[in-house]
Amino acid sequence: MTILQKQAVLMFFGCYDGIPDGDWGELSVGGTRKLQRRLGIPEDGIFGPQTERASRKAIGTGTGPEENHSEEAGIAGDFWDGIRYWSREEFRCRCREYYPEPLCGGFPVEPDRTLVELADDLRERAGAPGHRSSGIRCPEHNLRSGGVGNSRHLTGKALDFFVEGVSGKKLLELALADARTNYAYQIRDSRGQLTDFIHVDVK
Repeated sequence: MTILQKQAVLMFFGCYDGIPDGDWGELSVGGTRKLQRRLGIPEDGIFGPQTERASRKAIGTGTGPEENHSEEAGIAGDFWDGIRYWSREEFRCRCREYYPEPLCGGFPVEPDRTLVELADDLRERAGAPGHRSSGIRCPEHNLRSGGVGNSRHLTGKALDFFVEGVSGKKLLELALADARTNYAYQIRDSRGQLTDFIHVDVK
C-alpha cells in the first residue's frame, strides 16, 4: 500500500482525523495505533505487513468500524422503517461486479441514515424510480475506481444515482435545494459530457 492508501484505510476505520495527503506524520502513527488496538494486534504505530493483512481481512469480511455495525447503524432494528423506495442491498459495494474476486463483504460500513432519507425524498419529489451507480465503496474499490482518498463513499455518506425520466440538471436542483445535502454535482461521462446521474453526499 502507498501512504495515501494507508491513510484512506485509517480514515475508513475512523482512526484518522486528517485528510489523506501522503505525508506520514503523527496523525498517521497515532491512527495506526488506534487501528491496531481495534484489530487486536501489537500497537507499534507502524503500518507494516501485519497491519495491512489484518485490515484487509477485516474489510473483506465486512467487519469495519465498530460504530458502523450496531443496531443504530442499520444492520438490525428499525433503520429501514419509513424508507419507501430504497433497500440496504442497493447501497452494497459493487466491487464484486467489477473484479473476479470480491474485494470486500459488500458492507464494510452501513449507509448513513440521513443519506438514505435524502435519497428517498429526492426519489419521491422526482416521481419515478431511482437507480444507483455507486453507493458504499470499500477502500480498494474506491482506489481502483479513481475515487479520492477522502471519498464519502468510504463512510456510507455518498450516493451516485439517477431517476428515470428526470434530467440530471433537474435532479441536481432538487438535491441542492435540500438542507441535508452537503455536496452534489452532475456526473460526466468518459467524454466529459454531463449525464443524468448525480453525486450527492451528506455531512
